[in-house]
Amino acid sequence: MKTLVCEEFDVVKAGREFTAAEPLDVPAMVRRMEKNESYIFWLQRPLTDVQTQVAAVKINGQMYGLNMRMEKAIFRHIRLTKNFSNVEVLPDGTRKLRIPQRLFHEKIRTSNRFEVRARALRACDV
Repeated sequence: MKTLVCEEFDVVKAGREFTAAEPLDVPAMVRRMEKNESYIFWLQRPLTDVQTQVAAVKINGQMYGLNMRMEKAIFRHIRLTKNFSNVEVLPDGTRKLRIPQRLFHEKIRTSNRFEVRARALRACDV
């Protein structure tokens, strides 16, 4: 996970801080955060759009960007559906991403691979 400088970002949505003993036990941390978006801070650089938002976690007072493994664990329950919109509106009217862009593109890539395989299997059945 990459350390982030909080002063470079505006907080779009604040999460809760994760506290753990040093040294960090990343596998245990991933298990605890799995399917739990309450730990996520959504950050955005000033004067940029929604698509540039970054999901981060605050661990023992330090902000970290998520790696792909953490993104997959935390947002595992989000499934891409037909007409899936990756932007949601918070109660105060602020727009934020539903899942991080990198994970969104990864999910699209895998779903496309699955659709191609499913079509090939159906063609074999004919």
